[in-house]
Amino acid sequence: MRVPGRSSLWMSGAYFAFYAGIACWGPYIVLYYQRLGLSGTQLGLLNAILPLGMAFLAPIWGYVADSKSAHRAILRAALLTTSLVALLLAGASSFWQVLPLIVILALFGTTASPLLDSYGVTVSARHGLSFGQLRVWGSIGYTATVWLIGYAMGGEVTYLFLLCYAGTLAITALATVGLPAQGGRSSRNRWQGATGVLRRGDMRVLLLTIFLLSASTQPIFALFGIYIRELGGGTSLLGIASAVAAVSEFPIMFLGGKLTKRVGSRRLFVVALVFYCVRLLLYTVVPSAQWAPAVQLLHGCSFGLYLMASVAMIHELVGPELAATAQGLLASAMAFGHMTGSLASGILLDQIGIGRVYQIAAGVVALALVVFVLGMRWFGGAVGAPAAVAREEA
Repeated sequence: MRVPGRSSLWMSGAYFAFYAGIACWGPYIVLYYQRLGLSGTQLGLLNAILPLGMAFLAPIWGYVADSKSAHRAILRAALLTTSLVALLLAGASSFWQVLPLIVILALFGTTASPLLDSYGVTVSARHGLSFGQLRVWGSIGYTATVWLIGYAMGGEVTYLFLLCYAGTLAITALATVGLPAQGGRSSRNRWQGATGVLRRGDMRVLLLTIFLLSASTQPIFALFGIYIRELGGGTSLLGIASAVAAVSEFPIMFLGGKLTKRVGSRRLFVVALVFYCVRLLLYTVVPSAQWAPAVQLLHGCSFGLYLMASVAMIHELVGPELAATAQGLLASAMAFGHMTGSLASGILLDQIGIGRVYQIAAGVVALALVVFVLGMRWFGGAVGAPAAVAREEA
């Protein structure tokens, strides 16, 4: 059995702390916005700003990190900026006080996730581990935190989750001291490599599919608290449902490497899209909030498989030399989708309600599935072919 290296232990700790922070922020921020009296349109706008920043800036920050070998410095700056913004948000009381803080977060904080994943892919390759063996510690951190935060706040959302978010990100920044330096090539070669990747038809199909999927699944993550509340559930049930979703990732993360090798990243991606469609439709037919945790069990087979498959495909297409740049492109496509989904779902929430929003989202996932299958057959060979083989044939 392969013994993990020191950098992989630091990487696992960084993932644990970072996703413990996501557990503090993700499920509860929209309920906090509602507590401040913000409208659905204002919620949609605020939820769209962060993806907008990631869409435009994540590839740029990734490019700078790769070309200047400044991965740790940029990652730490993003984490500490986000921590400071969380503390300031705890004192905000209106939309116009929240807005500039979210803009700052979009400009400087959104690059943390793709940079962390670029480290995860690199460290796992160096130590002969699968990416999922490291990333699973993020799921463990999320699970250990999300229920505790919901339980601690009781029936209503308080600024406690923001204080905990700030603290966990500061711990994540501290954990980066054990991550190795990532070497850099000349900026000219990296730029040529990045533009060459974007000229590939199969890469464009993948990024378009990720855009559509992210737009359609944004309501699951951004509006799930509102969904639980409309079904009659409270903050504690929201924490339980979120914890169940995180637990469902465990077997997928542990087995992700083996599944990718045996089934192929493209087939796993198709399976993930199918489960996402089923999951969204089930949300619209459950009779009460108490059924939501059962539906959340599909999170591992939807998000978990999607994460493993998409990261594997991106890395197979570009290799380790452009890891941060490629993860930036992946994050950019996701962010454009999240931005579109946030704006659309925020507007539709006031017009048709959360149930209809989820039904429309399921239809968009089905469209993404068709685009991926047909696009990959056209540009990259059969969907069942491993990405590395398709790359040689392209």
